[in-house]
Amino acid sequence: KFEEVAYLILNGDLPNSKELKKFEKEERKERKLSKSLINIIKQMPKKSHPMDVARTAVSVMGLEDKETTDNSPKANLRKSMRIFSKTPVALAAFYRLRKGKKIISPKKKLSFAENFFHMCFGKVPNKDIVKAFDVSLILYAEHSFNVSTFTARTITSSLSDIHGAITGAIASLKGPLHGGANEEVMHMMNKIKKPENALNWINNALDKKTVVMGFGHRVYKSGDSRVPTMREYFGKVAKIKKDKKFEKIYDIVEKVMIDRKDIHPNVDYPTGPTYHLMGFDTDFFTPIFVISRITGWSAHVIEQHAANKLI
Repeated sequence: KFEEVAYLILNGDLPNSKELKKFEKEERKERKLSKSLINIIKQMPKKSHPMDVARTAVSVMGLEDKETTDNSPKANLRKSMRIFSKTPVALAAFYRLRKGKKIISPKKKLSFAENFFHMCFGKVPNKDIVKAFDVSLILYAEHSFNVSTFTARTITSSLSDIHGAITGAIASLKGPLHGGANEEVMHMMNKIKKPENALNWINNALDKKTVVMGFGHRVYKSGDSRVPTMREYFGKVAKIKKDKKFEKIYDIVEKVMIDRKDIHPNVDYPTGPTYHLMGFDTDFFTPIFVISRITGWSAHVIEQHAANKLI
């Protein structure tokens, strides 16, 4: 369960059932947005990239938070919980507003994943789809010293605050060479259109030395260890949705990339089409990454403050 992993990252241990209940209760209690933040989201241009919405929302939360200047471990933990709870609510509000729909308030009785579906679509899908979403959040929650985490730690190292650090991390995650890759994967699949075109498309792309998104990783040279899990859940979602088209494209492109280039997919490759099948707009894929990675960034910020040296 994603909430258990969130607890683990922020507290250093897996929770027992009592600790988990308390953590979930706290997360659910902090979901409500201020009236002024809701008004700011309503004023945002409908064409704004949701990553910019996430960045601005966290920045505004920093203006509103009474503990912004307190960098003690306990205050940082409380602030990280508020950012973690409110960011999905802010993103879902924008998701609705840009479609000309009414904002849906968070529901305290729903889990983190269920609540996000509820706020975006007005309904919670079947438990297998919620599980696949939960798994994607677990896989995205933390991943050592990538560019967004490094950004967060650099900002923190000047003894700046956690809202500033996470705002900077979101800006860093937006780029297509980092978190934005899951969106680029979907754009690629939409260009390919159908499985019959996949072989020609990928061979042409490689002949022209085009960068193929969703492949290769700075750390994993022979395959991203998160991929098999996400690939399995991508298959499950495709089966539920009775849509195997993207799976077929996925397999053809993957095979050619490995055969011709010995380059393996990274976690963004199966995640993009999975989110698409769940019904999310393509430019919302990286913001979903954000709502999960807030946990990892927060833990790094707290760790940096604990033994700080200016980077």
